[in-house]
Amino acid sequence: MRGLGGRGGFLTAGPIAGLSRRGLLRGAGGLGATSLLAACSQHGEGGAPGQRSLKVSAFGGNFEHAMSTHIYPLFEQKTGIKVLSQPEPAGVQFLLQLIAANKAGMAPMDLCVAASIDILRGRQAKLWRTRDMSKIPNAANISPEYIAHGPTGVDGIGATGWYMVMVANPTAVTPVPDSWTVFWDPRYRDAWGLSGGGASGMFEITAGTYFGGVDILNTEDGIRKVTAKMAELKPNTKLWWDSEGTMQTALENGEVKGGTYYADVAKTMIDSGVNLKRIFPKEGPLIDYGCWCQPTSSKKVEEADIFINFMCQPDIQNLLAEKVNVPPLARKELLNLSPQAAALVSSPVKPIPTNLEARSKHLDFMVQQFNQMAAS
Repeated sequence: MRGLGGRGGFLTAGPIAGLSRRGLLRGAGGLGATSLLAACSQHGEGGAPGQRSLKVSAFGGNFEHAMSTHIYPLFEQKTGIKVLSQPEPAGVQFLLQLIAANKAGMAPMDLCVAASIDILRGRQAKLWRTRDMSKIPNAANISPEYIAHGPTGVDGIGATGWYMVMVANPTAVTPVPDSWTVFWDPRYRDAWGLSGGGASGMFEITAGTYFGGVDILNTEDGIRKVTAKMAELKPNTKLWWDSEGTMQTALENGEVKGGTYYADVAKTMIDSGVNLKRIFPKEGPLIDYGCWCQPTSSKKVEEADIFINFMCQPDIQNLLAEKVNVPPLARKELLNLSPQAAALVSSPVKPIPTNLEARSKHLDFMVQQFNQMAAS
């Protein structure tokens, strides 16, 4: 959902072109639809006999651990509804498998966190349930840009945001840079690990750095111009990554000197002792987000409404920021973050937005352009 691009190769154009997952150090992927059902059902029904429950699938690793430790118990105390937590499988096939399972009437979860690009693709397949917003009054606390509107109504409500920032080994990269333009600097040949693939955030980063903003991606001609500028990165790029784990390993073993990475995961790595600097470039970090979405074959509509309404409370949004190190999606005037938490989850400069309009209209073309550029 959160990883953008194609690991170890290039995504192909077609029905699943550019599908990607955002996750925190997730587990193995490559599951078929049947395996997805089995993997997502591994925790069983759980709870006491007769107790209401809700299967919630969220990004694995740090995110799921923090949610299970700090958020879900509060929800269970408040509502009596047991949360059955399960990590989302990794890999570009995830959404296609979920669509297949949903069509078979066997939702592997009742709610999941869908990245912005997956909301669009899932909507095309009629995957997501439309919500009755009168049942979720606290959704008014969420900034409007994080409420996903489909043709029949709201099908996603903001769950969490994340920043893609620059990271660098301060021993290998001196002085520590403050601009995305360092990726194009000829001094750093074969140095970087950059988000790859047709859904890569490098499209927006390049557009925001060299073309005055992401609107240039709204046309095929503009995409070609941005891709041509991205082609200049090839001599300096050692790794086009999709899997966060792949980039983590490359940073830890010194295979790359830095590159693009997620701010929250980078913070965890720094806390664990990795020699790494987290940098919010002066042009702005890239910001993306995920929404709570419900497959249409899930019957736990009331429980899902109660859960989403709970998650939209300002105090829970504050808790997400403080315990998960991710930017909350509630309107800023409703938040009451400690200075320390605010510093960790806020950008000192205006972020570069993900251009969802461009991706909804031109994703296959962006995949094609990136693949041709990277293979040439």
